[in-house]
Formats: sequence, structure tokens, C-alpha cells
Amino acid sequence: MKHRTAVIAGKRLETAWIETETTIEATVDGRSYRLEKRRVSEGILWLCSDGTSVDAFVTPRENGYEVIIRGKRTFIEFEGSRRRLLRHTGAQEGAVSVRAPMPGKIVRVLQTEGAQIEAHQGIVVMEAMKMQNEIKAPRGGRIAKLNVATGDAVNLGDLIAQVE
Repeated sequence: MKHRTAVIAGKRLETAWIETETTIEATVDGRSYRLEKRRVSEGILWLCSDGTSVDAFVTPRENGYEVIIRGKRTFIEFEGSRRRLLRHTGAQEGAVSVRAPMPGKIVRVLQTEGAQIEAHQGIVVMEAMKMQNEIKAPRGGRIAKLNVATGDAVNLGDLIAQVE
């Protein structure tokens, strides 16, 4: 069983878990969970507990992971693992998918396919629930694929761009 202190949405929580190909058994701050899981595609997991299922969009970030479930974005970092995370995410090779964190409409495209961008630089502006959100690059690189245009409607998890 793995034991770590996680910082989730700014709160320190003690976690422990056992993970197999199809299940996760976890304890988070004394509460136990048993989840069925399936990998839908790169960065997308289907999770089910007590008959309720969700899709979880998991994106490695510089200091941890960004997880989006039902449109709610949460950042997770494990204490003491910064170097390991940087080794696995900061030097990541290949394309990194930038996905819609919620359903909405693309109101402005800030970059073009092939453009060189810096980490955390805006790619598009998306409107959801009458709020505009700038969707940013998780790391620097080149926009290998821009999958949206101004006026496009996107659903939760839709591919916006790939950065390599």
C-alpha cells in the first residue's frame, strides 16, 4: 500500500491506496473508498463507486496533477515528490493534450497551429456559465494541433490543442 501526504485544493490530507488494473482502494483522511476504474484514453479515466460513475480528466502539471471531474478542476500535489513529478512531467516528450475543463464556447483563439508558446501561456478563451476562462498551455513548446476555432462549442474533455 502506498502512503503519501497530498495537498488537494490547498488542504493537506493523509492518503493511502492500492491500485490494480481495474480497481483503486484508497483511504483519504480516514475515509475509505473502493473504485472501479477503466482507462478510456490517454489522460481520461472512468471511475465508478456504489453505482455512480464519472470521467476523470488527469493532466500532469509542473508541481502535480490537474484533475477535472464533472467540470470541477482540482490540483493535487504529493508532498516530497516534487523532484519525481518534475522528472516525469517537466521533461515530458511528445504531445501533451490540452482539454476543455468544462462545456462551453470558444470565444477567442489566442494562438495558431505551429506557434511556439511558453508554459502557462494562453491558447484560447472559453466562455462557460457566462464566465470567460483562458485555457493555458501546461508547458512550453509548439502547438502541434489546434482543434478549435472561434465560435466552436466544446464539451467537457474535448481536445482543444496538442503541445509538443
